[in-house]
Order: sequence, then structure tokens, then C-alpha cells
Amino acid sequence: MRSDVELRKIQITGGSTYIVSLPKNWAESLGLKPGDYVQILMQPDMSLLLIPGNRRIDAPLEAFIDASSASSLGEVVREFISCYLAGYDIVKVKFGQRVDEYKAYLKAVMRSKLIGLETVEESTDCMVVRCLLGFVEFPIKDAVARMHSMVGSMCADALKALKLQDSSLAKDVVQRDDEVDRLYFFIVRGLKMAVEDRVLMRDMGMSPRECLGYRVVVKSMERIADHAARIAKLSMSMNLANASNLVSKVISIAELSLKIYESSMESLFKMSSKQANAAIDEVERFHELESKAVNEVLSSKLDAKTLTGMRLILESIRRIADYGADIAEIVLNLAISPWQHDKPSKHAGD
Repeated sequence: MRSDVELRKIQITGGSTYIVSLPKNWAESLGLKPGDYVQILMQPDMSLLLIPGNRRIDAPLEAFIDASSASSLGEVVREFISCYLAGYDIVKVKFGQRVDEYKAYLKAVMRSKLIGLETVEESTDCMVVRCLLGFVEFPIKDAVARMHSMVGSMCADALKALKLQDSSLAKDVVQRDDEVDRLYFFIVRGLKMAVEDRVLMRDMGMSPRECLGYRVVVKSMERIADHAARIAKLSMSMNLANASNLVSKVISIAELSLKIYESSMESLFKMSSKQANAAIDEVERFHELESKAVNEVLSSKLDAKTLTGMRLILESIRRIADYGADIAEIVLNLAISPWQHDKPSKHAGD
């Protein structure tokens, strides 16, 4: 037995109540005394989690950023986003001589990249920001579904912009990437907070395994959105007037890539290992078609700029399919609980 593990005997009192004593050192280190409460949470693996009653503090968490000592605006923004992701409810920012520049840019980042933030106090050299949107009002799984809808529409519209050479639609796709980033940061914030607070995790209806899995899933979704924006940008820089047949072939391969992603996400929402396996199996067929398309692009008579652009588009299409397969693999991991195999079958011994 490990040296840090204590073995305690289950006792019975009153003829029907099971009791287990708590380690004295643990109770004293937390300031617990007779009459205090502890919260007991049952975990998915049937273990119990003890949370001292006085550990759950409702006071908002506050962070302070001294922008006056920052070496660059980027440093301030990165620290601010880190505080948001870490779960701070209130962030106080003190500005230096470049207050107007820093404050304006920080507000722009809040609007374009972060959900739920509002400026609640402002002075000549300071700004106080508070997060007003919680995970009860906007549950994590609902945010993931919303993010998926946006990512899927970005991919579909990027392909439409490529096919029609529609620059205004392509620009719209690029702009929507910021909205996906906002949802991504919001979801990551929630998952980080849940991992550190099991009560919040329970309230969110998630398990530690789901938090880990969803963290990988939303990162893959965010990268897929980046590649959709990349396809849209590239579509505006090429002359495809004499390459309609090649564009049609690339579009058909891209549609298979998008189908893999859509199927993987549907398997996540249904928690279907069968559908996840089917999506993964499609990737091999996709890679064969994509490889042929790459050879056809390289052997075409396109000008250098257009040839390079089409090659990069095919690379992004491949990455979308691969990220879809990554999502499907996460579904396989989540769909099979390691604890369900430890439980005896109700037919055992038949």
C-alpha cells in the first residue's frame, strides 16, 4: 500500500448507518471542527469525493494586471485572455502612459474574442471587467453544438465561395472565424473551471473524462474553422477562370472531408461508437482521392500562384478530414467507460 494512503474500517452505528472516521491531520489543516459539514459527491467510478463545506466560496475571483509594466500590447492581451480562461470573474487592469491605445485595443479583443465580459468600472488609468455569463445560462454542451453549427457553415460557405469565386462570401467566412474563437475560449474557460471544481463539474452535468475529451474536440473544431477561413482567403487570391473541372474535383473531395467532420460531430452528440468508427473508416478513402487530386493539381498548367493556392487548399481540406477523425477517436474513448466492464453482468453465473 502507498505510504500516503490510510486504511479506514467501515463501522455501523444505530444499527443502520455506516460511518468512516476522517483523518485528524486533514481535518485540522482545513480548520474543520465538530459540527462542520462536508459535501460528499459520488464519482462515475463509484468512489466518493469529500469537499469541506467551508471550501465553497461564492465571492468572485479577482485578478489584477499591471499593464503599465508590460513590454508590449500583445503581452497585456495574452495575460488578459489567460485570466479569462483561468476562470476569474473580475479582472482589474491598470494602464500606464499608453492608456488610450491599450484600453481601446483591449475592449476590441473583448468584443471580438471573448463572451460574457462587460466593463463595470472605468477611470483615466484603470478598467474593471466582469464576466456576467455563467455556464447555467449557457451550458457547455449547448455552446459546443453552437460552435459546431458555425464551423460547419463556415466550411460549406468557404467551398461555395471557391466554386463561385465569390469574394464577398469569402470575406464573410473569414470574419466568422472570430465568432468561433469566442465560443472556443468560452468553452475552454468552462472546462478549466470544472476540472478545478468538482461541484461545478457536477452542476454542468459533466465528468472528468468528458472535460478532457471535449477539450480536445473543441480544439479540433477551432482548427477546422481556421482552415475554412484559410480556404476562403486563398479563393480570393487565385484566377480559376480556366480551371473549372479541377475546381469541381477539389470541391467534391472537400465535401467528403466535410462529411467526415459532420459525421464525427453527430457521433459525439449521439455518443455513437458505431458512427464514429464509420467516420474513421471514411478517412482512408478520402486520403486516396486527395492524393490523386494533388497529383492532378501539380501536373496542371495553372500559373504558379494559382497552383500554390490550390495545393494549400487541398492541404486544408485534408486537415479538416484528419481533425474530424480525431474527434471520432475521442468519441470512441468517451463512449466506452472503463468502469462499466468492472461491474458484474446481471447474467453472471447463468
